[in-house]
Amino acid sequence: MDHDLLSRRLVGTWLLESFSLDSDAGTQIFPMGRAASGYVSYSDDGWMSFQVSASGRQPYDVPMQDGGSTEQTVAAARSFLAYAGPYTVDEVQSTVSQQVEQCLVPNWVGDLHVRHVTLDGAGGLVLASDPFPIGPTPHRVVLRFQARPATR
Repeated sequence: MDHDLLSRRLVGTWLLESFSLDSDAGTQIFPMGRAASGYVSYSDDGWMSFQVSASGRQPYDVPMQDGGSTEQTVAAARSFLAYAGPYTVDEVQSTVSQQVEQCLVPNWVGDLHVRHVTLDGAGGLVLASDPFPIGPTPHRVVLRFQARPATR
């Protein structure tokens, strides 16, 4: 087994450092705020899971899935994003392709999210999309992570 392969180095759980939409002109949008938290996990059996939340999320009146008012439920959904599904790695292109099978946003189910992967020697991971239009300016999703230390 080649431990230098991207597919091997990607396996594990990565803690979110930042989630931004970056333009080539240098502007950044932070859709979950600058203090977003979350993680992405890649298993060695080819399954991934991604979760991100805004900081300061307000609790529901009753601590159950359906325990919030309509306003609380809308706020909770808008401040959290999660999806999961199988993934594949292209070693030549340094990309990971994530097939969305489960997602908070129903419209994304069936989508393929392709991310350019950059790993540094200090335990950092950057996942970036190709540019896509936000208004008149193209932006790319940029997710920065740090490796989560093993707990066992």
